[in-house]
Amino acid sequence: MPGIDRQRARIAPQLATLQQAFEAKRIQLQQTAPLENPELVLVLEVVGSVADFARAVRLVPGLEWLFELAEDQIAQDEDFYSEEENKRAELLSGRLYLLGSNQEALAQLIGLWNRYQQDPAGKFDRGLAPFKRVFAHLRTIRPWDVNDRVGTDVRIYWQDQVGSGQDVSRFEIEAWHFTAATKNTSARAEIEALVRQLGGRVLSSALISDIAYHGLLVELPTEAIERVLAGEVPALLLSDRIMFFRPKGQSMTDGLMEQETSAIEDDRPASERPPVIALFDGLPLSNHALLADRLIIDDPDGWEAGYEAKDRMHGTAMASLILHGELDGGHASLERKLYVRPIMRPDPNDGFHQRRREQTPNDVLLIDLIHRAVKRIFEGDAGQPPTAPTVRVINLSLGDSHRIFGREMSPWARLLDWLSHRYSVLFIVSAGNDPSPLKLETPRGSLADMTPMARETLAFAALIRANADRRLMAPAESINALTVGALHADDSPNIAIPNRFDLFAQRGLSPLSRVGHGYRRAIKPDVLMPGGRVLHMEQFIGVPQETVVELAMLSAKPGHRTATPALPEAGGMSETTYCRGTSNAAALTSRAAAQTYDMLEALRAQLQNGPGLEYDAVLLKALLVHGASWGDLSTRLLDSRPDLHAITDTNRRRIAQKDFVTRWLGHGPLDVERAITCTEQRATLLGFGELAAEEALLFSAPLPPGLAGTRAWRRVTITLAWMSPVNPKHHAYRRAKLWISEPGAELRVKRTNSVDDKAARRGTVQHEILEGEDAVAYVDGDRFVCKVNCAADAGILEGKVRFALCVSLEVAVDSGIRVYQEISERIAPPVGIRPA
Repeated sequence: MPGIDRQRARIAPQLATLQQAFEAKRIQLQQTAPLENPELVLVLEVVGSVADFARAVRLVPGLEWLFELAEDQIAQDEDFYSEEENKRAELLSGRLYLLGSNQEALAQLIGLWNRYQQDPAGKFDRGLAPFKRVFAHLRTIRPWDVNDRVGTDVRIYWQDQVGSGQDVSRFEIEAWHFTAATKNTSARAEIEALVRQLGGRVLSSALISDIAYHGLLVELPTEAIERVLAGEVPALLLSDRIMFFRPKGQSMTDGLMEQETSAIEDDRPASERPPVIALFDGLPLSNHALLADRLIIDDPDGWEAGYEAKDRMHGTAMASLILHGELDGGHASLERKLYVRPIMRPDPNDGFHQRRREQTPNDVLLIDLIHRAVKRIFEGDAGQPPTAPTVRVINLSLGDSHRIFGREMSPWARLLDWLSHRYSVLFIVSAGNDPSPLKLETPRGSLADMTPMARETLAFAALIRANADRRLMAPAESINALTVGALHADDSPNIAIPNRFDLFAQRGLSPLSRVGHGYRRAIKPDVLMPGGRVLHMEQFIGVPQETVVELAMLSAKPGHRTATPALPEAGGMSETTYCRGTSNAAALTSRAAAQTYDMLEALRAQLQNGPGLEYDAVLLKALLVHGASWGDLSTRLLDSRPDLHAITDTNRRRIAQKDFVTRWLGHGPLDVERAITCTEQRATLLGFGELAAEEALLFSAPLPPGLAGTRAWRRVTITLAWMSPVNPKHHAYRRAKLWISEPGAELRVKRTNSVDDKAARRGTVQHEILEGEDAVAYVDGDRFVCKVNCAADAGILEGKVRFALCVSLEVAVDSGIRVYQEISERIAPPVGIRPA
């Protein structure tokens, strides 16, 4: 870090510039609001981090803590650098502290700086010491400006809007969220006035304080946006009330469904059992033969009247997958109703296709629509009772293509995290699709003569090279949600089509599926499920040294066969079609959640002190992940990265390889049967409870005596899941950190083909797979012990956090050890639970 003399030379001019900015703001306000106190948002870029800085900020009148962002992309310079020569090329980590300030608060901040620069070792008043560390680590202090508010994403969006030829364009403004309600009200009024100056209007707004969100949907004449792109800077762009200009939050269908249809008969009886799964999607065709009497459609906005039957593609397909699975698989239907809330409708401007594209509406804020829809389920609205209080899972097979995850949580993800904890509900979210062409490093025209394995090797390599462009689509980064990626797999018949290639014939990772990591490098996607196979076709353009392939959307198969509406000229209510993508994978995961819930209900009926309904969501989350593992997919992925094998340091090589595999596979493909069924050689125990910060619980269960002293292969799988409250203004975000301490010591097992132990603790699921085969000495009556711990992670953690724990012990089938029977005979009284 720079010494005090260098900091004086660097920081003093920046503070002077801030004073000039405040003075300019004061002069501007004198003309319109002379009694208004000028305010700016300050950006403090700090190398490293400063503990308790938020508390110190609150002690300075006029300063308000607005936001904290982790910054891992700080380049080394002559002032901040690593003293180790071999690390000079690495990027530094730090923080961006965003503070609201008035002129008086800035004066106090400068006073603190003056005291520090005169005597860096001097004492500050009680609670203000963190400012000393900030001044020592401070790289930049400046006002939040136009370049911060207007990012590349919204400029590209505005260019597209201008090119569309429409008279008006809609986008979102994310205003700063202040603690005082009066400041939020005045911010909205100021933004509305500035929008009117440009001939526009605010269509809707939403203020959700629990996620620090203040959003406005704005409509401006496209001509005004064109002037901005040409370099004009209107007062709206200069408003200190605005955090970000955003593309309009939107989700739309992506064309991964076929038009070819075939009819199907369905004689499976419907059920009157209440819904456990809610589907937020397009409006399904409720009288389709596969869906009739199986849906509870809640359409409070009255969209059905303008939603032609032929356009109800996506919601119909997702409802079909949840209720029946893929139709070529011959699966049993769910014996429950499905609650459906339409949040997409046909695009009124789409006159180019037989079936209009479905999208979220362009006249409301998507965040507000989701918020109201969830609240209606659990609390009701307009004086009405809750519409579906039995729902435990909400399926979101859609995402916002304008919000690709980088390092900042999207408002949509923040909303899902907050709602998950508030209502004890599990959101199952698709990771998002990327249908981009692949560039294969082989001469054009050579694919047809290759073996399937050779083509797959080339395709995998092409996917890996493009991984930076395949990041998650909002809200898939949500830490409390279960994010689902897609496998290149389905039950449809194999077909051969000329000039169409199945580039991933081993049915591994789908080339459509977006990949992780999540926030603070948490494991995302959580699990993988079949998303349907896709075929590719060669483009005969480009340089002859490479082959470009694109998705071939011309054949009905392969893919998932689902219900679909017929075109008007065809008629009928029993048509099916094929579709594919991460939407399908999420829907199939929701189906698995419903099957898992039925198992929990049957188990609860047998127990006197079983888990209350408030634990359903975390139990479902834990059980779904519990059946996941990498299998041989990790080996196939690593074979495409020989550079990772070449790392000489053993520990670095292990971490790099696991990090790479986790980014693509998460915890791996989901196997719901392993999670919810036991065998003679596999027993699964469930635990649940709640913890406050700095508390722990010990769970113990009897060890099977047949394994004692025996050299036999064994596997212990442990899954811990919880719904964390969040602190959206803190860089750590997740308020509750739970973890399992050193599992597996009693059985001499260790981590094998699974995620790195540090990565496993970054989200709200810890999933450990441990194996061993050495003989273990213990006696009948000894127990397996598992300790669940809780700590605050992003400021103060108030109250207790519910969690669920799944522990499986299995041995080889040919071992002859009856693990299930031996544990179940010794488990009365039930699994021991006591405070640690």
